[in-house]
Amino acid sequence: MTRIRLFESPFAPVAPLLFEAESLAHWLLDHYGDAPRVTVQIFAGEPSSATEISHDAEAILASDCAEYVVLQSPGIPAAWIPYVIAAVMAVAAMVLMPKPVMPGNVNRTQQSPNNSLGQRENKVRLLERVEDIYGTVLSIPSLMMPTYTKYIGHRKFEYGYYCVGRGYYDIDEVQDGDTLIADIRGASAAFYAPFTSPNSGEPVLQIGDPIIDNILSARRAVEVDGITLKALNQVQLPVSGIYTFDHGNRLTQLNKEPNFNAVAALGDVLTISGAAKVVTTLGSASFTAATKTLRDSAGAALFSAIAVGDVVTVGGTASNNGPRTVTAKPNAATLVVAGAVVDEESTTASFAAARDYSGSYEIGAINDGYVELLGVAWPADYTASGVRVQLADVSDFTDWVTLPGKDRTEVWCNVVAPTGMFRDDGGKTATTVTFAIEIEKLTAALVPTGTVEVVSGSLAGAVQDERAETIERRTAWTGPARVRMRRVSQYDYAFKGTIVDEIKWQDVYAVSPVDRAEFGNKTTVHTVTQATARATTMKTRQLNCLASRCLPVYDGAAFSGAFDADGRHVAGSIAATSRLVDIIAAVAVDPLIGRRDLASEVDMRQIWAVQQQLDAWRPDVGQFNFTFDSDNTSFEETVIMIANAGFCIAYRQNGKIRLALDRAQSASTALFTHRNKKPRSETITRAFANDADYDGVEFVYVDPDSLQSETITLPLDGSHTKVKKFEIPGIRSFAQAWLRANREYHKLLGQRITIETSTTSDARALLPNSRVDIVDNTRFKSYDGEVVGQAGLELTLSQDVVFAPGLPHSIVLMRRDGSLESMGCRAGSAANRVVLQALPNEAVVTAYGRDGIRTIYSFAADSARGAMAYLVQEIDLSDAQYPTIRAINYSDDYYAMDYESVPERDDVVN
Repeated sequence: MTRIRLFESPFAPVAPLLFEAESLAHWLLDHYGDAPRVTVQIFAGEPSSATEISHDAEAILASDCAEYVVLQSPGIPAAWIPYVIAAVMAVAAMVLMPKPVMPGNVNRTQQSPNNSLGQRENKVRLLERVEDIYGTVLSIPSLMMPTYTKYIGHRKFEYGYYCVGRGYYDIDEVQDGDTLIADIRGASAAFYAPFTSPNSGEPVLQIGDPIIDNILSARRAVEVDGITLKALNQVQLPVSGIYTFDHGNRLTQLNKEPNFNAVAALGDVLTISGAAKVVTTLGSASFTAATKTLRDSAGAALFSAIAVGDVVTVGGTASNNGPRTVTAKPNAATLVVAGAVVDEESTTASFAAARDYSGSYEIGAINDGYVELLGVAWPADYTASGVRVQLADVSDFTDWVTLPGKDRTEVWCNVVAPTGMFRDDGGKTATTVTFAIEIEKLTAALVPTGTVEVVSGSLAGAVQDERAETIERRTAWTGPARVRMRRVSQYDYAFKGTIVDEIKWQDVYAVSPVDRAEFGNKTTVHTVTQATARATTMKTRQLNCLASRCLPVYDGAAFSGAFDADGRHVAGSIAATSRLVDIIAAVAVDPLIGRRDLASEVDMRQIWAVQQQLDAWRPDVGQFNFTFDSDNTSFEETVIMIANAGFCIAYRQNGKIRLALDRAQSASTALFTHRNKKPRSETITRAFANDADYDGVEFVYVDPDSLQSETITLPLDGSHTKVKKFEIPGIRSFAQAWLRANREYHKLLGQRITIETSTTSDARALLPNSRVDIVDNTRFKSYDGEVVGQAGLELTLSQDVVFAPGLPHSIVLMRRDGSLESMGCRAGSAANRVVLQALPNEAVVTAYGRDGIRTIYSFAADSARGAMAYLVQEIDLSDAQYPTIRAINYSDDYYAMDYESVPERDDVVN
């Protein structure tokens, strides 16, 4: 935080306003906006010409001064101020909005659903690390093949093949969602051990009926998703029918099976054929040349069927035979024609009028039983039977669906009648619908070859329940194909009752064989789940189970079994285990994780001893239950994570991996004074409580009872104001989580001092989590050094010491092996002398020589001795001469809850 003093009236004796901000730039933006309305001067420290940074945007952004002074006075601001603030805004915006970082897992799913707090569903994890489960976890297996559906006996089943994880597992509580697979009708699950599969072996765990299918690749075409297959007479007008060509542009149908408005749309094209009409009449007529008229002499409705526009062919006359076009019809007995007419009276003649309504017309309007066509005007009404009226480019076939797979050998089609199949005219009777599938061979370039295989099928029934069938066809060729379907059965418009016979093309799969006999060192599961009403309500699969990794178990001397280099179980026995000692050994020897030699690189006996201490404390604290799913986790990080879950720090000593248990320690194991430290290398950081500090802990863990993330919040009374969140991988026990949450909470309260100091080679013998005494040599006066003389029980020290009145004092001596001995003492005969109250266990060395350096001491009042105690966190050996110790102040309060009774889970979580 940055401290800012603002003088609103710099020349008046008024106290400044005090502010604390994340940075000076943020404060300026918040306080003045993008353009100050007053004069502003900014100083890094007290005002002076040398400290003014008003013009320096970089210095303003740096915020590297502990305190800034801002002088504000009325008046027009300098011209440069808005631009500086604007620059600050621009750069500050970049600071507030971090630069985007391209992820290293582009197009990858990365995280396993096992570790996810949400979206815990089975999914594909392409190109990602196979789940490495250690201990026991709720496993959400990853998809190894696309799921597919088949219909067996009109019931829908979904087939899936999943990966639980690398290695061998004990499996329990296999569920789909929250329901046991064993309780779901028609569901099955078969678990296969590593190096076996449904293609080559028997399952190690079978739930439900055996699954007869092998593993295959069924790629579903997304273009097909419940396409309704309609009969030709449901999408096309009858081949021939009775139509009326109404005067004008209206075409009316007599038989509405189907109705125009059920199959046609605006803009569709109608093709009409067979609509030619010839009208033949015979009677007495007269011809007038001047008016070009033909008149019915007998008034016998001779011209009633002839209309303007008709071509009339006249016969049987002396002078007027031949075709003429009717241009007008003044009345029913008179026609006006084009062309020459010869005067002729009362001649008996024949008249033949030809009219053809055939052609292609665009629909301009649609209604019940009729359409109006564009670009046409019928000369007269005409009703004819046997006329063919068809919609252009309408077929009962679906569009072609391309299946491009070069290894495709089969085509599967799911055909369903979702609302059942029946006829009902007072009682349900059976009905049948037939359909046909066409499969055409394509070249490698997906060009049709004309080679077509036709497959027929049918659905029948007299029920309202779904009827369905899967048509499986192995084609005569392997490779690309295209598929289409049609309904063959026509709809029965003559039936007077209710017909329910709608069928849908639900799915099409391009099926390819999977020739692999097994899939390596993975435990897999093959499932069949019936699509019940409950199952179909789920958008995604939620197959899950409790998976416990089986490993060789260490007994302190040897392992119970062994794997070969590929991970195959080849010797002894393995068992489900969550113990740190077994898991660390497993990851160390795993060729894909550690590839370490146990004998030379892992101190199994020491780790076993730590495991025994953990088990003696409480059996579930030395456990680790987690799924490793990231391919960016190193072996060292893996071991550190495992150790951390069990209250340990992993370290390497003498080339071997060991564990340091974090626990209460009654005495320190080493002493560091100015005599075995690098001069002026020590720094001490003290933290003091304030409102910004955390005073509570929110600890998240995966609970084995609820199988989901739960939270422990401390203090339990809710008196905290700011909580620090912890989520430590591998903790899956309430007791383990409770103890760890209390550790973190008490360290949060008590960890106030951090020390870093460089020492002589004495630090090389230290272990992480060990308690040591470090004299504070940052102070002007400290009572530590070397013993320079001894007379009886009186020791002469290299420095004077001061005894506080009325308090007991002690001196700590460091033995030659680095261990410590503490004993009470009192003032001696001089200021630099003390008298021991007991004999030292080892001879005190007062001179350099064959016994080594002089004995190092630390003197203090017993009440102040605790201030020297530290807990080692890290030892940096990068400097060969002076190792660096990083430590925090030690306190027994950190471990206050270690041996207290663990409360009931329901009284604590959430």
